[in-house]
Amino acid sequence: MPDGRTAILFFSHRPAREWHNKRFVEAGYVKNRRVAAAFYEHARKAVAKSALPVLEAHGPQQRGDTFGARLANAFADAFAAGYDRVIAVGSDCPTLHEVDWAAVEARLADGTPVLGPTANGAGTYLIGLTRAQFDWTTFATLPWQSPTLLAALHHHLASDIGTTPALRPPRADVNGHADLVHLVRRAPAPPRGLVDRLRAVLGGISTAGSPTTAPASPRTALRRRPRAPPAPPRSPCA
Repeated sequence: MPDGRTAILFFSHRPAREWHNKRFVEAGYVKNRRVAAAFYEHARKAVAKSALPVLEAHGPQQRGDTFGARLANAFADAFAAGYDRVIAVGSDCPTLHEVDWAAVEARLADGTPVLGPTANGAGTYLIGLTRAQFDWTTFATLPWQSPTLLAALHHHLASDIGTTPALRPPRADVNGHADLVHLVRRAPAPPRGLVDRLRAVLGGISTAGSPTTAPASPRTALRRRPRAPPAPPRSPCA
């Protein structure tokens, strides 16, 4: 059972801002914002069902000149609010609803940091830290938003903090058009509710980012055949 000392930090931009960072389609503002809204609302529902307190950090609540500084400040604010364990997630993991929050909280309660690797092994969809494992300066200067983040974060926790993190199952994240296409086209496509909403917004997309078009009809076009010239008049002497 939750003991009230663990909180989820939902760290994400609102849809009106998120679409600037991740161009999901080349169809303009409206579709990009609707795609961002679908992911944002899906993630909010996922964390709301965790039975843990949820702290949202977006807009002016994200303070700092870099991504690392903003995330570090959000962690610091959560610890300053009185929580001893913080689980940070964003809005770009479509299977966030499958996370076993109780298992993550149990590892943190045992003093073990928790990382959820992305499917490509480069980044994270979840970071769980205790107050004692959080060092603002080092955390803020990790290579965020780079292919070496997971390795650097794992090394920091294992070597600098002295506690090897527990790894949760890898999960895909969606950071652009190619990831979005893979999500909406695979079958079966969990989570069905999110994918159905995305398909309704997109109305069919191609790998190039433009709407799909109906194939040309196989029916052969009819051509008007020219009429034969009239026969010459017969000679009366024939």
